[in-house]
Amino acid sequence: MPKYFFSVLDRDGASPAERAYEFDNDAQAVEEGRKALAEMALDGLPGEPLNMIAVEVFDEIRRPIVEIRLTLEFIPKNGGRPTII
Repeated sequence: MPKYFFSVLDRDGASPAERAYEFDNDAQAVEEGRKALAEMALDGLPGEPLNMIAVEVFDEIRRPIVEIRLTLEFIPKNGGRPTII
């Protein structure tokens, strides 16, 4: 069974992809990354300085497969320019 690694980026910085997890294929590993990101969002929305949380999925030779991000943006409706808050 193929092994996959996950790296997390949140308010506390990036965590290295150290522990391997086994899944049948890339699609299952990516779905697990999506679930992990959703669980992170339950702990709170992204905040300063990045205003983003992300999970990156790597294959067994640590080649990146996908990065899944949740970004919080502030979009003014009074003619101002969109900014990330």
